Amino acid sequence: MPEQFGNKLEIYRQRIFSRELIMAFGLFLFALILFGYLTREVLLEKQDLFDITAFSYMESIDSPARTQVALFLSFFGTGSFLIPVYLAMIIYFIRTQRMHYAIQIFVISFSSLLLGCVLKDIFRRPRPLLQHLDAAGGYSFPSGHTLGGFTLIGILIYLVWKSDYPLYTKIIGTVGSFSFGCLIGLSRIYLQVHFASDTIAGFFVAVIWLSFSLIIIKLSKPAKYKLIF
Repeated sequence: MPEQFGNKLEIYRQRIFSRELIMAFGLFLFALILFGYLTREVLLEKQDLFDITAFSYMESIDSPARTQVALFLSFFGTGSFLIPVYLAMIIYFIRTQRMHYAIQIFVISFSSLLLGCVLKDIFRRPRPLLQHLDAAGGYSFPSGHTLGGFTLIGILIYLVWKSDYPLYTKIIGTVGSFSFGCLIGLSRIYLQVHFASDTIAGFFVAVIWLSFSLIIIKLSKPAKYKLIF
């Protein structure tokens, strides 16, 4: 019995001090602190100079062609795009008999969507009083499109780094995916349906939730499994 207890203690020690878990804790705390700071500055202190500056710049580059590009980019943060992608991933893992993968993706994606709705209802920030160039309803903070886009991107980036692809492929995939997520956020500002601070908050919430999910999965997974998260 003492030996078995010692083995279990060693397993948990290795989990707690694993490189991935330490990085996840660091990301979680870093993003949580920045989200708290942003929330205080924007919603409590009413510091809106950054938002005003962002809108002024977007108005200076406004054109019909750029509006169409922004609408196209914005689509990748909608449920019309995200839900089919998640379903395809879940079906793939079910068909390859990796049910735990499918469950993880379902839980993380669904809970991320739910978290965004809850936060919007908590903060109740009205949308910008500007002409909306895209259909938008509900509250503004945080940006659901940015949160949804970066949640999917975060999952895909992790899968890429757990794969056997060459290092340069992983780096290119990471930089490209992150840049595309930023473009989704910028499109929401350009379309005047979100403040710049909304999109940044959406990114922070995605990082918080993804890192929190990774922490929970790493600490709770059975030792005999090698899960993707």
